[in-house]
Amino acid sequence: MAGNKLTIGAVGVGAVGTILSSCLKEGGAEVVVADIPQRIAQVRENGLQMIWGEKRFENPVATVDSIRSLADVHPDCIFIATKACILKHILADVAQAAGEETIVLSVQNGIGTEDEIARHIPARNAWRMVVNYAGMIDQSGVTKVSWFNPPNFIGPLIDQDDERMTRLVEMLGSVGMTTELVDSVTVKKRAWLKTILNSALMPVCAVMHLTMKEATEGRATRRLAADLLDEGLAVAARLGYEYGDDIFEKCMSYLDKGGHHHPSMSIDLSNSRPTEIDFINGKIVEVGRQFGDVDLEVNRVFVSLVMTQEVRNGTRKPEDFPEYLVGS
Repeated sequence: MAGNKLTIGAVGVGAVGTILSSCLKEGGAEVVVADIPQRIAQVRENGLQMIWGEKRFENPVATVDSIRSLADVHPDCIFIATKACILKHILADVAQAAGEETIVLSVQNGIGTEDEIARHIPARNAWRMVVNYAGMIDQSGVTKVSWFNPPNFIGPLIDQDDERMTRLVEMLGSVGMTTELVDSVTVKKRAWLKTILNSALMPVCAVMHLTMKEATEGRATRRLAADLLDEGLAVAARLGYEYGDDIFEKCMSYLDKGGHHHPSMSIDLSNSRPTEIDFINGKIVEVGRQFGDVDLEVNRVFVSLVMTQEVRNGTRKPEDFPEYLVGS
């Protein structure tokens, strides 16, 4: 970091990663992108392109052909904006690029991604971002911000102050992407709530090929979403994460804002790609089982259904089912 200048390594520039990279570039950071060859070719030709309301951003950025090559630019922070299910395939390369000093920031769905990262790098360098924005990327690589419900949250796995993350948050705020720097407990609490919201509609839409609006407007599917919310909030409460007496109503109101589009888990399942079910509903079941007295049956059923479809699609091996699905 030269003065207040940050160098950011971006691993994954789909919709979420493009929005974050574009905002950091606009805020004054140097951004270097690593992604699959097709996406890298788009970025090299056209830069990062983003539409946010009435504004269009076109930012040229540097690219590398591999994650490990990010080590050559000595990044202050590497953020990972891939699907959580991709982590196991890339963490060795991320660790090689990060070394002992670079912060690695998980910008992903689900619970525990920062813990997975900390198994490969010094735990003090593992951080988590909970995003409250969404976007869609078209075939030409242009990303349109669909919505932003501020703020986002960034926090460490191990409580500490770090000038680099303070500066990163300031950069995002300078371009309207309001983000709060929080402690380790708060960022996990926020990650749990975001995951519970995802858990309520993602698998319902994926299994039944419904849009989010169809799922919330159907009487039976709305009840399933409510049951999934209840189970997730019960586990969070046992962990000590309280969100207020009206949190269930707030969550249902949030889900009702989902439009006629398919969530990412539904798209992944339909296109025979691995899903993030392990880090969403699967993690709720995994953690909830530790308490022994929390009802988890609806989550367990949807984990079973999604994972079974993954086996059929060839993206999961039958022996990779968690024990709680197949044990006696």
